[in-house]
Amino acid sequence: MYYEESKARELVVAAGLKLVEEGLIARTWGNISARISDDEFIITPSGRAYEDLKPEDLVKVKMDDLSYDGNIKPSSEKGIHAVAYILRKELGFIIHTHQFYATVIGLDGKDKAGAACAGYGLPGTDKLKDNVMQAISKHPSYSAFLLQRHGALLLGKDFDDAFKLASLLENEARIVFETELGNVKPYFEACKKMGTSLPAYIDDFAQILGPSVSLKKEKDEICVGEDREAEEMILDKNCACMLYAKEKHIRPLGFADANIQRLVYKTKYSKLK
Repeated sequence: MYYEESKARELVVAAGLKLVEEGLIARTWGNISARISDDEFIITPSGRAYEDLKPEDLVKVKMDDLSYDGNIKPSSEKGIHAVAYILRKELGFIIHTHQFYATVIGLDGKDKAGAACAGYGLPGTDKLKDNVMQAISKHPSYSAFLLQRHGALLLGKDFDDAFKLASLLENEARIVFETELGNVKPYFEACKKMGTSLPAYIDDFAQILGPSVSLKKEKDEICVGEDREAEEMILDKNCACMLYAKEKHIRPLGFADANIQRLVYKTKYSKLK
């Protein structure tokens, strides 16, 4: 389906606020788009907080070459939205989240919780786009996709459908996690009993907190930035990832990849706040 452009802009702004309210994203992580024609969609801009977005801040992108109108830069993940719209003509609304439990269970790259899994690629890269394209092509009946170490992609026919998918996936992912690991809360304290260092297992942790943090510190010593609430959410998620990874024998994110993401965040995205 298609949205009229002004309606698409209105719904994408509303979706950003709804994602924050429901705890499915933290700060600028994730992105949202709405189809407006056979070959164009509206998407959230790069590195901008959802609470401050206005309809005119959103970016119109062409699917075939990812070119865009205006001086505002679109999300670096515009490519994965484009390939999804090209492959699925029925789609009208797409949400990419970094929701908690879906991110955790996607660590091992397997299909689960009613979702298929796309293999890992650094954020914004052709590798990630290609892996998403392969996953969507391979699983034509799926609308929810786990992105390994990165979050989830929900392919909706419209706004309501995309949000239903996000909520359903998160509920199913939580059940998978708790069935396999039991009651291991609080995750931060459980990790402190396992060692002295918490390495990055997921992209958003690497970006905002770096390749690793010391578990000799307390939360209020680790999360000291301007976005403490977002940092605590991501810290807890990475702790849950560490517990899940130990159970599944999954290695942390590569040190080089984690360092690259931290550098990009510090020199680029944090300045777009």
